[in-house]
This record gives sequence, structure tokens and C-alpha cells, in this order.
Amino acid sequence: MRSLFYLLPVLIGLAGCAPALANGATASFPAGGVEFKDSADISIAREDLWLSPGEVRVHYQFQSDASDPQTVTIGFPLPRVPSTPDTPDAVGAVDGSGGDARNYLGFGVAVDDRPLIPKLHEYAWLGEAEVTDAVLAAGLPLLPQAGGWEELVARLGSDSIARLAMAGLVYEEPGGFVQPLWDYQAVYEWEQDFAPGETMVDIRYRPLMGWPADFGGTYRVGPHAETACVGDALRAELAARGSYGVAQLDYITTTAQHWRGPIGTFNLIVDPHVPESWGGGGEVLFASCPVAGEQIGEGRWQFKATDYVPDSDVRVFFYFFWG
Repeated sequence: MRSLFYLLPVLIGLAGCAPALANGATASFPAGGVEFKDSADISIAREDLWLSPGEVRVHYQFQSDASDPQTVTIGFPLPRVPSTPDTPDAVGAVDGSGGDARNYLGFGVAVDDRPLIPKLHEYAWLGEAEVTDAVLAAGLPLLPQAGGWEELVARLGSDSIARLAMAGLVYEEPGGFVQPLWDYQAVYEWEQDFAPGETMVDIRYRPLMGWPADFGGTYRVGPHAETACVGDALRAELAARGSYGVAQLDYITTTAQHWRGPIGTFNLIVDPHVPESWGGGGEVLFASCPVAGEQIGEGRWQFKATDYVPDSDVRVFFYFFWG
């Protein structure tokens, strides 16, 4: 039996970024997006989720109650990112990417402790419209950072650039630099056999980070703050501190409802420590929904649940104070 599953990724990004990653669900590859289906045979027996500013790790223990092996395709969409090169938020090669800017999260996966090399699918988006074919038909790379943007644009000529601008795909700045306006998305895919019984899937990646100030205090008070369960004590401390940087991490868990039954054991650990590679410290506070239930040492907090049916997604705000 052959079917298709999606493990949607998680995004840490700039203030106001939408969530883009998640639990698995049976899916297909329809044009322009992902369509979820229910799985009648496979459940998530255990999910261990580790969220931190420098790394996201997910361990899935799947349980198949089917009588025969199932050959499935696992898909993992990375979050959409601006395609514009040479800007502060431009993506590029990171640790774990093998020097490939298209792997802008340094994504890695192992099934039953065996590392895999997934297949890459690439997409271009203009709002909610997929414009992959239009970009490729113009002879342009979907991700300009992958190389040769200015040289390729120079070959187009003014008429072609004008047509692309009319279509909303590019903007020609004063001085002649042509800026792409679409978002880029990489989707990784691999095939595996789900034999009856347990299958382990481990995923890790480096989340995207932004460093905005909290203009308007929306990460401290109001409806936006409430989405991360910001409590009164944290609000008071943030107000007393003054300026701080903030990053938002979203992890989609509600798609677990497409698998068979609830998540048997759900274990969320929030670790606010910054990685050593950032070259220095500073205090980090956080708020999260569902609320991280108990401190487990060294500043880490843990939320545990059994037979977990998520009715909302995980959201974490990290607040940075640099000395």
C-alpha cells in the first residue's frame, strides 16, 4: 500500500510571522498546496518536541496497526522565505545545510536511526498564488541566493523585466537593481516502509531568527500576547526592563488530529538558552502555550500530556536582554 504523509515544519521568525511547520498528516501533492487526509492505520504513539532559539528537535514514534507494510512518502515543507538576495533577512547556507542555500534551516532527518538524503521540491509563491512555472519560464532561479542573480537578470533585457514587473514578480529599483518579490519554499520528501509496529522518525533543524523590538508592546499585552499565554508576572517584568528583542516560534500540532487517535504521549521541552555559537550571553525569558508545566533544571521547562488531542498549536515567545 502506498500513501503520502506530511511532517510540516516549525518557524521561528520575525514578529508577526505566520506559523509554517507541524505534525504529520496523510496528504497529497495537489497543485498550489497540501491537502490533508486521515490515516486509518497509523498513530503517533509518542512525540518529543524540543524548542529552543538555536535548534528544534522532534522525535516521533509512529505505531502502525496495519497487517501489511505500507510504503509511504514523507514530506517536510520548510517555511516560505523572501527570495530577495543581499538583504538583512536573506537566507543562506547554515550549519547542516552542506553549503546549499536551499536548505536554509539545515534540515536533517533519520528513520529508525538511519540518516536519509531526502528529495528536494522547490516552489515560488506570490501571496497565496504559486508562480513557480512563471519564474522558471523567465529563466530565473527560484532562490536567487543559489547563485547568478544579477548575471541572469542582465540577460533578460528591459522588455522582459517590464513584463515581470507588470506581473508583480519583480521590482526594478532606481539604479537598475531588480528585486524579486516572490517567496521561496523548499519541500523535502523521502520514501520509507512503515512495517506493522513501531517506526521512529527524528528531525532536527536550525530555526530562523529575527531580532525585532516589541513596537507597541504586542508581545507583552493584548490579544497577540495572549496567544502565548503571557502571564501577569512576566508582563510586569518586561515593562520594568524596558527594551528587549523578541522572537516567535510556532509549531503546528493540530494536524495530529488527522492521524489515528490522539498522541499517546506528548512531551514538550522549552529551552530558552542561546547557542554558544552566538558568541555571548544575555538573559532570555519566554512565554508559551500550552503553558510549560514545570521547570526541569538549567532553565528548561516541560509540558507533558497523555492521550493528547491538541485543540491549538504551540506558540513560544523568547525575550532577549543583551548585556
